[in-house]
Amino acid sequence: MALDLSGGAMDRLPGSRVLVWCERASWRVAGLELWRRAVYTACRAGFERMLIIADGEADAIRANLGGDPHLDGTQWEALSAADGWAQRVAHEGGRWVVFSDRWVVDAAHLRDLAETRGEPVAASPRGPLAADADAVAALAAAGWKPARLPPREVRPLEVPPLYASVNTPAEVTAAEDALFESLARNTTNLFSRYVDRAMSRAISRRLAPTDVTPNQITIFSIALGIVGALCLLRPTYFFGLLGSFLFLASTVIDGCDGEIARLKFQESAEGAKLDVIGDNVVHAVLFPCLALHVYLADPGGPYLWLGASCLLGVLASWAAVYFLMIQRAPSAAIDRFFELFGNREFAYLLFLLGFVGRLDWFVWLMGVVIWVFPLGLFGLRCLGR
Repeated sequence: MALDLSGGAMDRLPGSRVLVWCERASWRVAGLELWRRAVYTACRAGFERMLIIADGEADAIRANLGGDPHLDGTQWEALSAADGWAQRVAHEGGRWVVFSDRWVVDAAHLRDLAETRGEPVAASPRGPLAADADAVAALAAAGWKPARLPPREVRPLEVPPLYASVNTPAEVTAAEDALFESLARNTTNLFSRYVDRAMSRAISRRLAPTDVTPNQITIFSIALGIVGALCLLRPTYFFGLLGSFLFLASTVIDGCDGEIARLKFQESAEGAKLDVIGDNVVHAVLFPCLALHVYLADPGGPYLWLGASCLLGVLASWAAVYFLMIQRAPSAAIDRFFELFGNREFAYLLFLLGFVGRLDWFVWLMGVVIWVFPLGLFGLRCLGR
């Protein structure tokens, strides 16, 4: 995936309004209560105005959301279903997205709904819909409630990739399956999607119900990678295999922090930067230790020079990412190049070579190949791509 240091924030939709309908059931999907997931999805979509309708527990929801940073910049209030919410909608006017917490969708779908005009629009009769205030009030006057009775007529919208209803306990698992599948949807690299990310998603699925935070996962991944690198200072087959395995485990776990952050709405710009810095710190420790590992086993080889080349390549890569992708908005070509080469799939090759006892081959390979990434980024910048 392309480098993203935004912290998951989306631009505000000017004049946008959303009504989030919360039912009584306390089911959780991927570690979050359904009502909270619905509210946070609406926050991620960038709505300016949010009306939360609680079917019985408005005070509890109001207390839970008080001071919640997810709602910073959002004008919100929580009402009971009996508090005349339809009259409030009619009085405020405008276009409203009506979203029940019995649906798990992504923020992009809510934004698509918010940008529609005219008659009521929905991807399915019972799903989230968009309608003008007077149409919403008319539906409510006819006895309609989100997630209970579908409106009589809606203009169909294309069904989005993530679109799961949760009306029974059995559907909780299906919604979680859909959520975790959505994590891989933007991964174009087939190896990453079906091997690397498949393993990280399996770990993330077990971490999601816990209180472990993305930053804690990142720090653990960094520590594991450094311990693996330090194991390589012992020039034996066992420590070579152990060090390469720990580095591979570090790269797999490194994918979990972003997955948990997106699943539980815990993205932050600081966490994204910690992830990028941590990767480079691990690389800066790994390559010299790897070079020393093969040098101590074969002092006659040019492994110290190759290790120095790897370390300088890491520093050059760090500089290229900082100046071309962090300090300025990267071009589409640079983004594609980063997605192609800025991954850590070489960890699988390192483990394989550690298993067969040929880590020296890896040092030879990386001493040269590592320069393709920074030189490619700077080359694209010089060519104006």
